[in-house]
Amino acid sequence: MSARCRVVIIGAGYAGVMAANRLAGSRKSYKSISVTVLNPVADFVERIRLHEVAAGNRVSATVPMRSLLHERAELVEGTAWRIDPEHHKVHLSGGGAALDYDVLLYAVGSTQASSRIPAGAYGLRDSADANRLRARLSELDPAATVSVIGAGLTGIEVSAEIAERYPQLRVRLISRGAIAESLSGPGRHAVVKRLSALGVELVENTEVQRCDDSSIQTSGGDTPRSDCTIWTAGFSAPGLARDSGLPTDALGRLVVDESLCCPQHPDIFGAGDAVRAAPSVAGHLRMSCASALPLGAHAADSIIARLENRAPAPLSAGYMLRCISLGRKSGLVQTVHADDRPRSFVIRGRLAGVAKAQICDMTLAWIRGELRRNGSYSWPKGPRPAAAR
Repeated sequence: MSARCRVVIIGAGYAGVMAANRLAGSRKSYKSISVTVLNPVADFVERIRLHEVAAGNRVSATVPMRSLLHERAELVEGTAWRIDPEHHKVHLSGGGAALDYDVLLYAVGSTQASSRIPAGAYGLRDSADANRLRARLSELDPAATVSVIGAGLTGIEVSAEIAERYPQLRVRLISRGAIAESLSGPGRHAVVKRLSALGVELVENTEVQRCDDSSIQTSGGDTPRSDCTIWTAGFSAPGLARDSGLPTDALGRLVVDESLCCPQHPDIFGAGDAVRAAPSVAGHLRMSCASALPLGAHAADSIIARLENRAPAPLSAGYMLRCISLGRKSGLVQTVHADDRPRSFVIRGRLAGVAKAQICDMTLAWIRGELRRNGSYSWPKGPRPAAAR
């Protein structure tokens, strides 16, 4: 290892930037740590706002990276195509010079693979997708039909956003199960009621087998018209870890232990949507910025502990709320247990919409707070182990 430990972070989403700020601002970084962040673009993308951009309710979901990233963290614009753990190198697409590392943090996030988005459908992976969809929606005839495939939180939010923005359009939300089935009775009822009030047609327990520019084919044999099809199902991890020969699960996520370290490669850590931490501490976690921020902070703490020859602590991260925007005028806030099981108390309507917007604002405030004052970010603890209950 070199005299100055070179930490390379792949990915500058919620987990990667939080980790970079926590590492670069630590007392240890002044003398012995250099931090390099590798990201395909020079801006930070607020993925939780892409549905607003797509509907035309927001101009952009990007923020200048340097406004969020610590001044002692170097930003390299590029894409990793292979990690070489034997020689401690990250090779870049396009033949650029490889990045050498002593410690690597894998924080590439989740995405929709292009191969999973049917031809003729619009994805919502990044700013480019959101802008393409916004352009398409703006040119549709008033009698057009918009079909949203996948009724997870993204599908629900984009359906509500479009239906509110374009009340003349027919918006159809198609789910392979029940709409908002992960919520409790009151929460699910509130979501269904709001979508119905906006005129969204709810199609449950239906698989979409095929779609093209003008129609979709469902498992029931129907082929309804669709002038614009939006695919929000099938988010997964990029294939970088698997293609690099690192240990991964069936979804391609890097497998890490309770401290977010890769046991087979002790110099590699992981954080965010692209990792599968030990089920004992992370079995309840879902792909979200609410998980990515604490995972990024904890990964940074684990790296610092390792550099100080201390045993990294196991992760403890949980939830307090589940927040859903239902257009610009309404939302839902549902209280949850630490393990994300829904509680019965919900806030709905305009107040919940305001709360959801404020929480979205807070994600960047927490990242900037860590930039200004090291160690300032804290998060809800995870559920107690079963043996301790």
